[in-house]
Amino acid sequence: MRGSLATAGAILVLGAAVAAGVRWTAAGGPVPIAAPAGASTVLPEGEYTMVVDNRTSEVFTDLRNDRGVPEVETYAMPSATTWDEVRSGVAGQLDGWKQVGDCADSGERRTQCSWWEPTRWWPRLVRIVFLRPADPGGANSYVWPDNTFLVIGSARGASR
Repeated sequence: MRGSLATAGAILVLGAAVAAGVRWTAAGGPVPIAAPAGASTVLPEGEYTMVVDNRTSEVFTDLRNDRGVPEVETYAMPSATTWDEVRSGVAGQLDGWKQVGDCADSGERRTQCSWWEPTRWWPRLVRIVFLRPADPGGANSYVWPDNTFLVIGSARGASR
């Protein structure tokens, strides 16, 4: 009887460890985020490449964690695209997720917002960065006068 209980206990512990391992590797994969209407993965030629590449790299680095690398995409957007369109479009895909901080449009060339999944184990994180041209006549207005870009990053779940 004692041997049966010990065997049953060992099987229970082993089963829990396997279940935890499955949860560790399977849960919290990056959530797919559809790009807003008019978005294109084909980026136009221009002087913006270093700035956009740097913002993409920052999102990738910030979202990387012990569970793996994030999915990060960069899109060229129609020049008339507004921050509110982009933010609400992404937020609408994240039903029940919590916004991180204030995501109001600051009017700056770079505006960003993040959301996290309110779950107990390994919450996922999504971040967007919206890059728009400088104001006409501004110091950097010549760099990319007609281009607007969006970086979307989605991280695997990790401990907070």
